[in-house]
Amino acid sequence: MLRLEKISKIYPTGEVLKDINWEVKPGERVGLVGVNGAGKSTQLKIIQGEVEPTTGTIVRPNGMHIAALNQEFEVDPRRTVREEFWTVFTEANHIQQALADIPRQMEGANPDELEKLIHQLDKKQRQFEALDGYGLEARIEKILPEMGFDSDAGERLVSSYSGGWQMRMGLGKVL
Repeated sequence: MLRLEKISKIYPTGEVLKDINWEVKPGERVGLVGVNGAGKSTQLKIIQGEVEPTTGTIVRPNGMHIAALNQEFEVDPRRTVREEFWTVFTEANHIQQALADIPRQMEGANPDELEKLIHQLDKKQRQFEALDGYGLEARIEKILPEMGFDSDAGERLVSSYSGGWQMRMGLGKVL
């Protein structure tokens, strides 16, 4: 359950929210609707923890994960669709990059450097497995068709898709 109790937000330019109360129970789906300037984005930022309310309380269970797709979503047109989805898994993504870089470093390494790189490679491989890195790859392969992408979409550049399809990528990343 997520509940906002007597939430207010005052910016230097004025009061945006005053005495806001609402809740979402498990399994419910809600829409936050209102005119421009009504405070919809401010409420979402408060829920996500990006902005602190001036007054009031937010009640949510420990460990609750809140994700949102902003209207100004960010995708990198230079990435492939698969690479774009991978950006969600920050730590695993960094480790995967290292797993790709270390073998290149091994090519010109002397015996002492090679020994260190082998140990680094082993360590990174274990970290990747501990993060279920291969399972993450499977999740990406599963979400692509669920978002309407065909089987070869993962290798295409983000820039080859329209804004609507790029929005689907953003939604898939949130999911």
